[in-house]
Amino acid sequence: MMILIYIAAAVVLLGLCIFVHELGHLLGGKMVGIKARVFSMGYGKGFIKKQIGDTTYQVTLIPFGGYCQFYGENPSEERAGEGYEFLSAAPWRRIVTVFMGPFFNLIFGIILFFIMNMAGYTKDTNRISIPDEYRSGKYISPAYKAGMENGDRIVAINGKTIRGFDDIQMRVLFSDGRALNVKYERDGSARSVEVVPELLQGGRYAMGVLPYGKRLMMGGLVHGEAAESAGIDEYDEILSLDSVQVTTSDEFTSYIRSRAGQPVAIKILRGKKEMEFHVTPRENTFITMDGKQLFDSTLLDKLAQDGSLSMDGKTVFSARDFMLAAAANKDKVVTLEQKDYSVKGKIGIETRGFIGAYLVTAPESVDVRFGLVDGIAQAVTEPFDFIVMNLKGIGMLFSGEMDVRENLSGPIRIAQIAGDVAYYKGISAFILLMAKISIILMVMNLLPIPAVDGSHIIFYTIEAVRGKPLSQKVMERIQTAGIMILLILGAFVIINDISTLPVIQRLFN
Repeated sequence: MMILIYIAAAVVLLGLCIFVHELGHLLGGKMVGIKARVFSMGYGKGFIKKQIGDTTYQVTLIPFGGYCQFYGENPSEERAGEGYEFLSAAPWRRIVTVFMGPFFNLIFGIILFFIMNMAGYTKDTNRISIPDEYRSGKYISPAYKAGMENGDRIVAINGKTIRGFDDIQMRVLFSDGRALNVKYERDGSARSVEVVPELLQGGRYAMGVLPYGKRLMMGGLVHGEAAESAGIDEYDEILSLDSVQVTTSDEFTSYIRSRAGQPVAIKILRGKKEMEFHVTPRENTFITMDGKQLFDSTLLDKLAQDGSLSMDGKTVFSARDFMLAAAANKDKVVTLEQKDYSVKGKIGIETRGFIGAYLVTAPESVDVRFGLVDGIAQAVTEPFDFIVMNLKGIGMLFSGEMDVRENLSGPIRIAQIAGDVAYYKGISAFILLMAKISIILMVMNLLPIPAVDGSHIIFYTIEAVRGKPLSQKVMERIQTAGIMILLILGAFVIINDISTLPVIQRLFN
């Protein structure tokens, strides 16, 4: 069932956005008298066909996306020189026809935003959480440094209204590291503070906050460990352990740690269905510093192998040597160093139960709904902000400020995201994602890259200014180079997408 939802979500999202794009080309051509030979819903041979006027409308066996083929659009075919032929038409008419494809993606996105603004939808809360691990140690949250606390509700950043956590992420991500004026509420009182985001690995700026919530969920599973082997999935909500309700990660972790080798009944909520799994935590040895966990025996092996770990200035070359040294210095103050990281405190060794699960807190939700006037205004301004953010993101990718592998997504990853959103967040979130993907398609198609709509608009504009088209040889060379670049980029994106799939990551880990 889950696989079918993922496939259907990908087909509907990408297929509908591409279909709307091609419909824009068709109607754009009709506006200026350029005739389409074929308008197809899907690719391949049509099994349902209908001739209306000069155009064949068809549905194929693969109803994914579509295409619009105009008379006279192929430079190598013979043309009668009629105005209804694409390449025989005046440049401005071709520009309109080409531009209407991306423009329809924008209109489609605006319509979807408007529908959801009126119908209402939920977003992750604008209340923040600052976990304990962001308050001490190697990484200190910039928001915490500035004086913010768990449960604070961010209402504006640099004067821009914040309604949900994704608004916070967008404002921080594209802050360029500049100080942000953050307005927030605590216990009913309004406050204001300046927060300077920090640049994380991968080129993303962050202020060290998570969405606030009280429901526990499985955020990740270690392949082959007890939780995964029992059938528990990511995003399962945790209800109880041995019929005892748990509401915090500390409660969950403490219970599991104390039950090494003993079966534990874990009740979870998956979708709307309650399920129970019996999991037996295995024994695992952990190294602690002042009672706080540093690493387990598995990670210790990796750290010791490369000779980067030392205790009180003495390099440790094996996990066994480290454990002996830790046992000899148990409850004594020592200094541990690992590359550029150093900690000092009382070292300890503990044996705990371990099931291979990472916990996250499920964010609270906030309801968003607008009246007619505000709904229209928001449906226009939100896509505009989204376009600006995307253009800035593209610039950061080209400049190297953002990691390409982490931030560039292709059809496989988009399909995965579509499935995740449809399965875990529901139809309203899926429609909003479709609106954003449609607008992204508009942006990408209008870029001046050979072989996409943006390059054609430039060519036809040059032709209109010069009074004659560029030579066929120049056009072919540019288009060939563009196609080669797109093929290389496409191969990179697909390989990158595949490398992020859980099954591939498990294989190589």
